[in-house]
Amino acid sequence: MKDTRRYSNGFKTAAILLQMVFLVVVIVLFSLLSNLFGRSMLSFTDLGSSSFFDSFYYRDILAEETRGLSMYLQMQKEPVQDAENELYKEYKLRFDGGDSNLYYWFCDGEKTYTNMAKDLDQENALHFAKKLGSYLWYDDSTVTFGGNITGNRGNFNRDILRLFESGNRSGALILAVDMQLLEEDTIAEAKEIYTTYFPLMKVGLLIMTMAMMGFVLVIIYITLATGRNTQNDEIRLYRIDYLPTEALFIIFVGYMSLLIAFCARLSTQSWNLSSSLILVGSLVFISDNLMLALYLSFVRRIKTDTFFKNSITALVVRTIREGMRRQRLTRRAMIIYSFCSVLEIFFIWELYSNQSFWAVIGLVVLFMTLGIRFWFQAVQRKQILEGILEISSGKLEYKLQEEEFTGDYRELAIKINSIGEGLSHAVEENVKSERLKTELITNVSHDIKTPLTSIINYINLIKMEKIQNERIENYVNILEMKSLRLKQLTEDLVEISKITSGTIQLEMHPINMVELIYQTGGEFNEIFEDLGLTIITRLPKEPVMIMADGSRIWRVIQNLYNNVAKYALKDTRVYVELKENAGMAEFSIKDISAQELHKSPQDLSERFVRGDESRGTEGSGLGLSIARNLTMLMGGTFEIAVDDDLFTVKIGFPIIKK
Repeated sequence: MKDTRRYSNGFKTAAILLQMVFLVVVIVLFSLLSNLFGRSMLSFTDLGSSSFFDSFYYRDILAEETRGLSMYLQMQKEPVQDAENELYKEYKLRFDGGDSNLYYWFCDGEKTYTNMAKDLDQENALHFAKKLGSYLWYDDSTVTFGGNITGNRGNFNRDILRLFESGNRSGALILAVDMQLLEEDTIAEAKEIYTTYFPLMKVGLLIMTMAMMGFVLVIIYITLATGRNTQNDEIRLYRIDYLPTEALFIIFVGYMSLLIAFCARLSTQSWNLSSSLILVGSLVFISDNLMLALYLSFVRRIKTDTFFKNSITALVVRTIREGMRRQRLTRRAMIIYSFCSVLEIFFIWELYSNQSFWAVIGLVVLFMTLGIRFWFQAVQRKQILEGILEISSGKLEYKLQEEEFTGDYRELAIKINSIGEGLSHAVEENVKSERLKTELITNVSHDIKTPLTSIINYINLIKMEKIQNERIENYVNILEMKSLRLKQLTEDLVEISKITSGTIQLEMHPINMVELIYQTGGEFNEIFEDLGLTIITRLPKEPVMIMADGSRIWRVIQNLYNNVAKYALKDTRVYVELKENAGMAEFSIKDISAQELHKSPQDLSERFVRGDESRGTEGSGLGLSIARNLTMLMGGTFEIAVDDDLFTVKIGFPIIKK
């Protein structure tokens, strides 16, 4: 026997929560890292290094600074225009204001520009740059780059070469960054950001990888577990699984289109980090719930082989087949003949008018299909006739091979096979009913009732004695309680046997249902209060009169209330209602079952059948059966409805004039 505990609701709920957590972690970390990569703050090339000055982010920031410096130096070489005056001032404060960690020495062959010491020549400037730690130089006379800034320096080189486009091949440029970063500038700010986020990148990548693996494993478990339970291996379908398959595809495509459009619109706006995380987390939560519900519905449909059966396409095909099946044989033959004739005329017309080769293929396929169909029908008619002859000769065990038949012939074969089964079932049910009646009347009435009466009498005699031992007194009370329960069970058995055998006598007279329900409900008020059950009663103000046996109808209502007291979930509501509908007095009582109901409404009203499969309550399984049979004997209707754990019993009687 398979261990189905792994498919319990607790495991599945935990798996759904875990996959959501894993997915949120993956998406949020992916968005965060993508945001950092997109802003050039981080790069995968930095995984092997932990130094800011060896990072891609440092080179990118330095390239931006070099670009600005190049523009500033070009402004110094040329007259400053009015439109560029503000930008020139900004660059001057930025590079020559004394609060920059970037030092430069530039000579165009005629004039020197620098924020180092004014009297430094090229050699001393390069020596000073090396002392600062991170430096880069270019000599235009030899067209040579140098320095200790590693990695791709294409951006540096292009911006630097622009300064020497009109030079005389005798200039040079030296750039250096004070690695101590004593000044608060762009480079120092970039280092602070890098040291904050770079350690998180490695941890984030590790967590994201582990979360992705966990997500995949949990999804595999959910895929295997969906639809299954701890009771058996049957796949349980939910309400969403009964929607047409095409509807799920439409929902998926529609939602994805809206999501893409929404994300495209949001991408045009700027979001800070916290807002981005909140937005991404919300979208992931909504999308995950919807996508998971659609995915699991597809999985359950595949498991139960209803993926195509629950589709609109299958419905159309079934409708056509059902419509054809309901037609009379002659009309159905006429429809098929007309369709084939129209198709044949179309192929012939296409062949003679357009000399189409596919029309020839269509005609050949059509004639072959009709020939094969007629041959199969002849074979099936012969097999059906042989089966009828075998069964008519007395061989009720003879079975036709149903899978060898198609269409109406399969249905006919099924009906023929069911003849013997129906006869055997009818005989078996009749024997079973007669045996049950005999056993109930003889064995129960005589073998149990007589000794049980003696037991009850002796218990009463013992109670009349003055028992000093409390334990013995308690034992006697338990014996009395159990014997009375056994007595009630015996009486129920006798009564159900009388009802089913038709020996019960009814005394029909007018009964006020409203008054009867009030009286019965009053008897159970104390019991319901002890169980925490709240009774919600909806009764007409005017009397509702029916024709019934007073003691029997009271027994019916009492059994229904007693059923609620035994099987209803504690601390819940019970709804009792009586209404007039189309000349009928309809009484209903609704409660929430304490146990999960796996039996059909028809089974619950049978004898010895209980909703409590563990049989941990005091019920005998006869209450609803007695109530149903008494109701039917008095000319009423009896109906049980089960909706998950909501249990409803309805009885109806014709209303008579007051």
